[in-house]
Amino acid sequence: MQTYGKKGSWEDDLVLVTSILKMDQAAYIIYHMDEGNEWSLFCYVPDRCKVKDKMLYASTLSNLKNQLGSNYFHDELHGTLPDDFSLKGYTHHRISKNTEAPLTEREQQKKSELESGEIYSGGSSTYVHGVSFPIDNNAMEAINKFNNNQLNYVQIAIDCDKERIILDNSKDNISFDQLKECIPLHEPRFHFYSYNHDHQSNHVKSHVFIFSCPDGSKGTKSAPIRMRMLYSSSKANVTNILTNNNGKLDAKLEINSPEDLNEEELNVLLHPVSEKKESNFSKPSKPGKGTRKLIR
Repeated sequence: MQTYGKKGSWEDDLVLVTSILKMDQAAYIIYHMDEGNEWSLFCYVPDRCKVKDKMLYASTLSNLKNQLGSNYFHDELHGTLPDDFSLKGYTHHRISKNTEAPLTEREQQKKSELESGEIYSGGSSTYVHGVSFPIDNNAMEAINKFNNNQLNYVQIAIDCDKERIILDNSKDNISFDQLKECIPLHEPRFHFYSYNHDHQSNHVKSHVFIFSCPDGSKGTKSAPIRMRMLYSSSKANVTNILTNNNGKLDAKLEINSPEDLNEEELNVLLHPVSEKKESNFSKPSKPGKGTRKLIR
């Protein structure tokens, strides 16, 4: 922790804030506004900082305010660039805050989750891409059995506290309708499903990857933003676990609800109808050329 003495007015001293911020290190700045005993809380989480640092600052924001006393902070500003905390950036923030439009239900939910400290949400890189967590042995074993046709369904979850990929469910010989019953309505999940079906008089076995992420529609309960972010950023890592172990995927789906699973649409995805090429029309012969025609 570092402290800095006052050098000028609060407007002039904002230059000091921008000068101490680094492009790869997150920071909290508690800034005195020269207005009685009122302070502003600046939350700086740059795009280049580590994923764990972003998670740490997201999870400690609410606790920081509670420990210091939320009543002391008359304003709160989030940013990903040092310039977000310059006089120009702060002035823009105050104008936007005073002219804030009414929030939709979805926006209100995101705001509530932000205020509860679930996740930082204020810059161009709210969502982190390419997170790679270690996988538990039982989850790895189930994926290997899936590749060897010993299981036709494996459900993978993320332990958000331990930051590990774990096995949540596995079954053998379940139908497409039974697959719908396995999809949770309140938390995201990854699903590997071996779809046995007939196509053009042939029996086909296709491996399908499904990412289910409930959003509050069709009887589901929207998962917290932090959880949705962890799952979304782990999709590539989870599919690579299968494909890097001699597995193959014939199709990938993303759904919000079990109702989004449609067997007919899955078949179209697996076996797209090839478009027939249009027949080419021959150009008419130029005058005086081509075969002679009898004119009566």
